Amino acid sequence: MTFSVHRFEPPSFVPHRWRRGGHLQTLLAPRATMGMIEWQKLSTQIKSEKHRLPVSEGDTLILHDDMPAPWVESPRGSVLLLHGICGCHAADYMVRFTRRLLAIGVRVFRLDMRGCGESVAFCRGITHAGRSDDVLAAIEFIASLTSDRGTPIGAVGTSLGGNQLLRAAGRVGAGLDARPSYWDRVGPIVAIAPPIDLQACSDRMEAWSLRFYNHYFITQLLRRAKSTLQMREELGGLLDGRAPKTLREFDRRITAPMAGFADERSYYAESSAHSVVEQIDVPALIVTAADDPLVPVDSFVALRERLRESTRVLTMPTGGHHGYTQLDGTAWTDELIAKFYDAAW
Repeated sequence: MTFSVHRFEPPSFVPHRWRRGGHLQTLLAPRATMGMIEWQKLSTQIKSEKHRLPVSEGDTLILHDDMPAPWVESPRGSVLLLHGICGCHAADYMVRFTRRLLAIGVRVFRLDMRGCGESVAFCRGITHAGRSDDVLAAIEFIASLTSDRGTPIGAVGTSLGGNQLLRAAGRVGAGLDARPSYWDRVGPIVAIAPPIDLQACSDRMEAWSLRFYNHYFITQLLRRAKSTLQMREELGGLLDGRAPKTLREFDRRITAPMAGFADERSYYAESSAHSVVEQIDVPALIVTAADDPLVPVDSFVALRERLRESTRVLTMPTGGHHGYTQLDGTAWTDELIAKFYDAAW
């Protein structure tokens, strides 16, 4: 029986009493705190491996493979985790999701996208919102490792990774990318706080009230871009002059030329998932918050009427940009992901 995202009952969410509102939920998001003894105990219960994943343009990504030990092919399958704009495999939410999924017997793959985490040394390119081809390459690789065709492959994308995931599924559903032979194994998928309309997000980020977020993202992205540009002397001049002040300026001066787009508007138009999300034909859950300060909730309101029955938009009244801190300080999305795949598989 096909899993219905509309019949799934998400866990209740009672926000932290001192972290109310989108900004506090975003800025004070839960951390993946773990004591040394707890970490050592977890390490003895899992088997971890790193895979090199060749992708286009001569780049190579690192895929972190964590599985319960001893591992036998589980009917619960595997889940690919995709990080956000400044993240990597070791981001707090990536670690938290991994722990919760391993606990219910799910194999987890955490991907370091281009220029991120341990992929930095093997990439001349950078990750961006339109890298859905890298998502499909990772899923294909996972399909080849998990040879039992009866086992499903899920995926969870957070923020930018959510847009990449939805774009990948939408392009396959629309016939813009060839339908892989393994596609009948894919799903359900989850996108948390995905910036599906990059132009709308860029417009939002131009607000003076969001200057702190611009500063944070640009600082992190410039540090990452510098290491990548050291391999590409022909683009070294992109960092000349003063630093960009907004994400839009960063995308205009650095993201677009490094990724081969004419300008930032072309990048936004070609990379946003909203143009293909209605074509997704695998079970998909999109999670957003009405008070997300970075991704306008309006991006999802008009979308609801165009979606296939297999896709559901879950809009929470609060939670910020992937904050969702509960009364006890833990993250609601950790419970959501664990319950979602426990119900689906």
